[in-house]
Amino acid sequence: MKDGVSVCIVNYNGAELLKKYLPEVVNVITNCQHDDWELIFYDNGSGDNSIQVVKSIFPAVRVLSSPVNFGFSISNNSAVKFAKYKYVLLLNNDVIPEKNFLDPLMDKLKDPEVFAAAPKMYRLDKSIDDGIRHAEFKTGLLTPVLNINKSLEDKSNFTTFFCGGAVLLKKEIFDELGGFDTLFTPYSWEDLDLSYRSWKRGYKVIYEPKSVVYHHREGTAKKVYSLTYRKMIAWRNRFIFMWKNLSFFPWIFEHIFYLPFKLIKFVFTGRGAYVLGFLWACNFLPMIIAKRQKEKKYFIRTDLEIFNMMSAK
Repeated sequence: MKDGVSVCIVNYNGAELLKKYLPEVVNVITNCQHDDWELIFYDNGSGDNSIQVVKSIFPAVRVLSSPVNFGFSISNNSAVKFAKYKYVLLLNNDVIPEKNFLDPLMDKLKDPEVFAAAPKMYRLDKSIDDGIRHAEFKTGLLTPVLNINKSLEDKSNFTTFFCGGAVLLKKEIFDELGGFDTLFTPYSWEDLDLSYRSWKRGYKVIYEPKSVVYHHREGTAKKVYSLTYRKMIAWRNRFIFMWKNLSFFPWIFEHIFYLPFKLIKFVFTGRGAYVLGFLWACNFLPMIIAKRQKEKKYFIRTDLEIFNMMSAK
């Protein structure tokens, strides 16, 4: 596989975002140390002129398109499949990188054990949006927790999860892992799932604060899905993640023990979207069990080993 970077951007009706952010993305990537790069643009059946906008900004773009919106996992998997370079940079259409952001990430991927390197991500108001995220397990639920203090320190570190909206990864390992799991379609938790599976298979995910991007968070999702539907998706996928990946028996027992109390509490506190998310996840149980069994044979690290590695850092 050739040295270089394949930049993959997935889009749905994002013409205005592309006009605003893509010129700077092209400028920054062009001026990084790596000369060889390509732009792969996957359009999810947009009704606007997104494709024409991208072609006008970067005529050498490789365009892939679908007649309907397939969501994050399927679209990114398709884009990465056509990537011709060793490294793949996934970028949302609402992300803008700082100058020289790519080079520190490339340095981290020189380590053969590192699968992915994630930048420091700010929101447009300069508040921290994503950085070092570790898993926390309490009262039967796993929660990804952003460690803001560590994220603001000027040193690289392990992170349990990366954000799929801006991450540099190795195509060969992405393919080995089978890419993003399409069970999480349309979006949410698929990047956490891929990160966690890579840790379980013996790879590492690194946070690199010298690389900085800015994120217009959920600029697309808010236009496509209602708030209630987004909550349902998030909770459905949270349950799918736990049922698919967690193998430490005390946590499994704790999850089963607390679950009825959680669901009753959600019903009586007006959080019906969370209960619907749980019921929705139950429909996927046969597929979850099959994937769990298939993935199990590749595990090198346990849940506790991963948690302990993060706390040690």
